[in-house]
Amino acid sequence: MLIDSHSHLNMPQFSEDLDQVMGRAHDAGVGLIVNVGFDRESIEETLLLTDRYGGIYAAVGIHPHNSADWDDAVEGEIKKHVLRKKVLAVGEIGLDYYRDLSPRDIQEDVFRRQIGMALYFGVPMIIHCREAFEDVIRILNEEGAAEVGGIFHAFSGGMEEAADVLKLGFLIGIGGPITYKNSKLPDVVSRLPSNSILTETDCPYLPPEPYRGKRNEPAYVRIVAEKMADALSVEVTDVERAVEVNFKHVLLGETDFAPSVAYRLKGNVYLNVTSTCTNYCRFCPRLSERNYLYGYNLKLLRDPDVDEMVSGVRGLEDEAEYGELVFCGLGEPTTRLSDIIDAAGRLGSSGHQIRLNTNGHGNMINQRNIVPELERAFDRISISLNAHDRDSYIRFCRPDAGGRAFDSLMDFIGKAAASRMECTVTAVDYPGVDIEACRELVGSVPGAVFRVRRCHEGWGGS
Repeated sequence: MLIDSHSHLNMPQFSEDLDQVMGRAHDAGVGLIVNVGFDRESIEETLLLTDRYGGIYAAVGIHPHNSADWDDAVEGEIKKHVLRKKVLAVGEIGLDYYRDLSPRDIQEDVFRRQIGMALYFGVPMIIHCREAFEDVIRILNEEGAAEVGGIFHAFSGGMEEAADVLKLGFLIGIGGPITYKNSKLPDVVSRLPSNSILTETDCPYLPPEPYRGKRNEPAYVRIVAEKMADALSVEVTDVERAVEVNFKHVLLGETDFAPSVAYRLKGNVYLNVTSTCTNYCRFCPRLSERNYLYGYNLKLLRDPDVDEMVSGVRGLEDEAEYGELVFCGLGEPTTRLSDIIDAAGRLGSSGHQIRLNTNGHGNMINQRNIVPELERAFDRISISLNAHDRDSYIRFCRPDAGGRAFDSLMDFIGKAAASRMECTVTAVDYPGVDIEACRELVGSVPGAVFRVRRCHEGWGGS
């Protein structure tokens, strides 16, 4: 389902046709809306909306514009409301130096008080930040806001700012501005890990194209999701799934998501073969605390056996058609050579192209040339290079076998490129990786095609 994580449906712009607005949201696939209170009056109106509509939840807080109205009575009311079942967060709270409708020292004091409230009750927060990023991040760090996390609403910064938000464990809310001409948000979103993104409208404000100048509404969150999917080179359903799981994790406190063995992504089916690896790459998602990829939990409790891999794929085949079947994982599939060849053989009758994603250590791991075995089972092979020489490979990929791992990798690339398999060699554009040198190196191998994978902040390449 689609989620609008930030709306203001209590505003006068919706007083005449709210039922119709909610109907259009339902028709667009929006299953959950967070209406955000920002002052005493809007908080009460928001709570009434949660009673009226099952799909509306609430956040309650005092906006920086209204900080001067803070008093003990307001604080007491918010504390009482936070205990309600459908109130998910304290917000929107923060700093606004653009309009400065309340003195900055009062804004900061009220911001800190509300962070403390969120921490006391153990609920996430929704952050408003306009032309005050350094102070907002500083205060969130000083107050220990990472303990509960939340949403950085209407994010408009670059990758440096996004990195600061991600370090706090906050989700990044993306709305209509991602669709605007000359917006830098598509490029930023293209590098965000899928476990950090959230969709929003901020309606009735910030409508996406082609509705600029008109009233925004929750149904338009689909346009935002479509633009995000385009930036991330995935399908809209992938963004929907990621956002739903991210929301449930941070806003609803749900953490019990079963590991995925077979899963759909980008129109393909992927097999999560193993978490065992011979590298410890600096950009690897295994280093992340939450190994979630577009809503799938990839942290295996144990490696699936062949029957589980086959049945997982067969189950997905019953749902819908897909492009290719990809053997991958957070680890190295060729550590389970006989199992993946067995599974590929049993699944080859489906008529789909079958691809293997590998770090190229298979010959070293199995102490023989395994390419002839692989080419009987796989149509395509994608090999992670990520460095142009031994020293760089050791620095970025940190192989168990040291420098000989790079030598074995290059030998494997040559043998795979000479096989009947379609051979692609990739490198992640991680800071410091010499992409052009990698391209030149791969170009010297007949039959190998080079591809750059984007490095997602805190996640790795895709």
